[in-house]
Amino acid sequence: MSKGKAPKSPDPFKVAQAQTQTNRDTAAYNAALGRVNQSNAFGSIDWNQTGTDPTTGAPIWSSTETLSPQLQSLLNSQIGNQTGIASAISGALGQLPTTPFDPSSINTDNVRDASYNRQVTQLTPQFQEGFTQLQGMLSDRGIPLGSEIGTGELNRYDTAKNTALTQASRQAELDAGAEQSRQFNQMLQQYQMPFNQLSQLLGGSQAVGNPQFQNVAMPQSANTDIGSGIWQDYQNKMNQYNQNQSNMMSGLLGIGKLGLGLL
Repeated sequence: MSKGKAPKSPDPFKVAQAQTQTNRDTAAYNAALGRVNQSNAFGSIDWNQTGTDPTTGAPIWSSTETLSPQLQSLLNSQIGNQTGIASAISGALGQLPTTPFDPSSINTDNVRDASYNRQVTQLTPQFQEGFTQLQGMLSDRGIPLGSEIGTGELNRYDTAKNTALTQASRQAELDAGAEQSRQFNQMLQQYQMPFNQLSQLLGGSQAVGNPQFQNVAMPQSANTDIGSGIWQDYQNKMNQYNQNQSNMMSGLLGIGKLGLGLL
């Protein structure tokens, strides 16, 4: 009776190589499933294998997006506009003030003096007319200017005159203040103009957008566990071998007992 031979144990390195190759094939298959070419009204996207990784042997893929002629024309126009805006922004940056805002150069003394002098010119005839009327009134009443009554009337006249001149002075200050505010606002507007222009340019600068294609779900094919299969096959063969060996030993023992009984 032949004893037979025990099954040879699989080479673990060859098993690992086989499993690795299976994993690579599955990964390449899954990658190819996910490289879906697309086409719509905006353009298309195409996948192509452009090479192989020299170290791992994995395929190298590349995708190419092609816009429709209309969208490509719009994109070119948008890029041109943004290039122009970028150039304008660069120019605007060079125009920004390099010193803090300083309104100390504003001087409205001439406005104050002109306003006061204009009012005095308008009031002078009134003062003269009022003094003449006062003299006539005192003369008609026979009251000398140097008398107590005459002096009192002159004092009231001077008080009214001074009040009018004080009001003219206050109005001159108001006119000067209004002119100072006008010049201040004008100077501030000129100072802020480069900043406002830059802000408008920055507000008009927008990122160039790309068309969006549909996200394709990545299908997955499970790896085949070839390593476990090899080792399981080896285990099955080993179990069968052990069973055969056990049966053979049982047969031999049976023959031995029979021989002893015949003696």
